[in-house]
Amino acid sequence: MKKHKKAFTVIEFLLAMTVLSVMLMGIVTLTMRILEIYRKGLALRAINATGRDILNDLSRSVGGSPIVENINPVPSSGSNDIRWYDIKKVYRNYYNEKISSSGVTNNKKVQIGGVFCTGSYSYVWNTAPAIEQYRKNPDNKNNLFTIEGKVYKLARFPDTDRVACERIDANSDDLKTTHITNDIDSRDVVSLISDDESDLALYDFVVLPATQNAKTGQIFYSGSFILATMRGGVNVLTNGDYCTGTEQMYNSEVEAVDQDFNYCAVNKFNFAVRATGETSNVDQYGER
Repeated sequence: MKKHKKAFTVIEFLLAMTVLSVMLMGIVTLTMRILEIYRKGLALRAINATGRDILNDLSRSVGGSPIVENINPVPSSGSNDIRWYDIKKVYRNYYNEKISSSGVTNNKKVQIGGVFCTGSYSYVWNTAPAIEQYRKNPDNKNNLFTIEGKVYKLARFPDTDRVACERIDANSDDLKTTHITNDIDSRDVVSLISDDESDLALYDFVVLPATQNAKTGQIFYSGSFILATMRGGVNVLTNGDYCTGTEQMYNSEVEAVDQDFNYCAVNKFNFAVRATGETSNVDQYGER
């Protein structure tokens, strides 16, 4: 009598392989999702840490900057005698932004860089669109703010004479010192956004017109900046989801791969700082 050996049939084997494949696909999908969340968390943590460092640096630098009586013609008493073009004229002495000359998404304009002169230190920055173009063409620095030929995402350096905010002439909106080289020691330049794997950059940095206490001369600055990843197709001009996966900058589309999109993160920081430093004729308490 023949003995029959027990074994899986072909159908049973295929069913088992199908179930196993579904389980493995589920595990892989779950693992990839966990990695996406982890990468997002790392990007957000890097942005928050860098943003706090920038806020702390602004607080120290601006807080110790001199209270100059002619830095802003808008006293806290709310005088109505100040004309808007006087405000603009003085405003240019401590803040300037450079807007792209090329259209971007929906024909809107983006900030590509700027300077902020506090009277003790000055800040110079280049935003993500400008950095992106520079990476494509490192030989072209025409649209960039540089210090001794080096391109920074955000840098601070001693500048008591407000050299970074000098104009070509009194009536010009263009800065004389887009490429800053005047008596600046590179050892004094501090980079506030590092070029690490997070690859963060500013997308906007705005300082509002300052006000000044009519009695003490102390100056109150306020503003905001947007800090985000370079990867992931960040578009701060959209409403809602800024991590679009694609972004148009300077009329050229920059596509982001899925892995880059997972790194995408954006945060906006607001700051308000009071300058209480002393000048030659006014101390921190307003005494002359």
